[in-house]
Amino acid sequence: MLAMGVLSGCGGGGGGGAPAPAPAPAPAPAPAPAPAPAPAPAPAPAPAPAPAPAPAPAPAPAPAPAPAPAPAPAPAPAPAPAPAPAPAPAPAPAPAPTPLTMSCVEGVSYQCSGADILRTNNGVALTRSGVQVYGRSTGDVLNPTNANIATGLALATGGTAEIRSHRTGGNPDKVVLLLKNMGIRWDAATERPQIIELFDPTGPLDSLSTSRVELGGSGALVYSTLPPSSDLGFYDFGTLGANGTQAHYANNRYFPRSDPARCDTPPCSTELETTGLSFTAGSWPGGARPNVLGGQRLHEDGDIHAGDAPGGGFLPGGNGVGVPFPGSKGVREIVQWSYQYSNIGYWATRDTVDLAEWSVPGSFEHNTARSGIVTYGQVTDPATVPASGTFSYDGFVYGSYAPDGVQDQENFTGDATVMVDYAARTVTVTVFNCVVSGTATPVPVSFVSVINISGTAGEENYATGTIAGGLSGGISNRFFGPVSGGTTPEVGGAFSLTGAGGAAVVAGYIAYR
Repeated sequence: MLAMGVLSGCGGGGGGGAPAPAPAPAPAPAPAPAPAPAPAPAPAPAPAPAPAPAPAPAPAPAPAPAPAPAPAPAPAPAPAPAPAPAPAPAPAPAPAPTPLTMSCVEGVSYQCSGADILRTNNGVALTRSGVQVYGRSTGDVLNPTNANIATGLALATGGTAEIRSHRTGGNPDKVVLLLKNMGIRWDAATERPQIIELFDPTGPLDSLSTSRVELGGSGALVYSTLPPSSDLGFYDFGTLGANGTQAHYANNRYFPRSDPARCDTPPCSTELETTGLSFTAGSWPGGARPNVLGGQRLHEDGDIHAGDAPGGGFLPGGNGVGVPFPGSKGVREIVQWSYQYSNIGYWATRDTVDLAEWSVPGSFEHNTARSGIVTYGQVTDPATVPASGTFSYDGFVYGSYAPDGVQDQENFTGDATVMVDYAARTVTVTVFNCVVSGTATPVPVSFVSVINISGTAGEENYATGTIAGGLSGGISNRFFGPVSGGTTPEVGGAFSLTGAGGAAVVAGYIAYR
């Protein structure tokens, strides 16, 4: 299974020369053929009150015993009518809470996690249709003079990971990873443009290999042809320097191309950025192991040598026209485990930061890494979550563990059982049998945690709580799929743990009946 240890093998690419090439990702097997409020009406203005009627004139007094009667007094004048009060302005409607249901901008053939963090409870972030945790590398902090150190794991917050997974015939066959606010900075000051990673070997536009992807106004993916390196209106670093448009150097596909890749020691190990995603069927139903879809892509995000120098030729620090080789600035990875309605998405990215060209003079160009878990999918309609009954689920755990703040993380697998008591409004999650992925080496991750289902209307498909023990932290659970037989068909969640000496865990689980 792909792990962050793989990520640490690719060079970052400095301003003074191209780094060592990243290793080629493992080839993927041929994919299996796909079976065939409206606004509230404004309140009517308050009617003006009718004017007060004029009082009747006072009656004339009885004649005085004088020879001539006194004249009757003039009637009192009618008071002026009170002015109509101005109608009170309608109060601004309270914003509707974001429903905790799945809504995928790419369409009904996708399952997705949601684009934004709604809040974080017990260290686990909540989105519309998922929960997530992530961490950052420690090696680049502990060894700031070694450009290639991007190992270790420490919990992190503030960033958002979004996953959109396409399904054909019930099985996932495409995955899009979007990352933002991860503290990855090309210029040592401003957040780099949002990462949009497709893991696509052929390109989206009629099999074009060179292309770029952005988000449209609706949030859907928008593809376009990548301009040639001579287009200095697009590749504007050559004319504007560090004031150039960073977004033009992000989320581009440069390979395969007609010009060969350029490495310090030719030939380059690969002319490809990715061989795509590979799918392996799991043991379910019958066993707990989910289907798995995974792959890598070497990237060149932030490499100014995508564009030419003014007047032609290449920019300083380059050795030819165009980016030098696949992976000149890093590598990304996705491993997604899936049942019918729920998914664990493990993601990892290694990026070159403080790039010499984008940063102030004297900045130290080096690598940094982020990795995390998004458990997401077709969440249960909150209004349909049962109020009674007890049900059990069996499932699968996947995550990353680092024993301290120095050693690199190892990915692990494990078992999970989940007991839901709807009447008590509790979810009991048990995690056990955790081993380094692909081995029998044990990982010290095991616990039993009883957490509470939310009592807030519209959030009945969400539960959260804490984990106690040598490794302690937080956990959040979601319910997945339409209710049938008195319960939901699947559950899943994410958890993060820390322990003595800097131990750290980010992991997720999914389970089914």
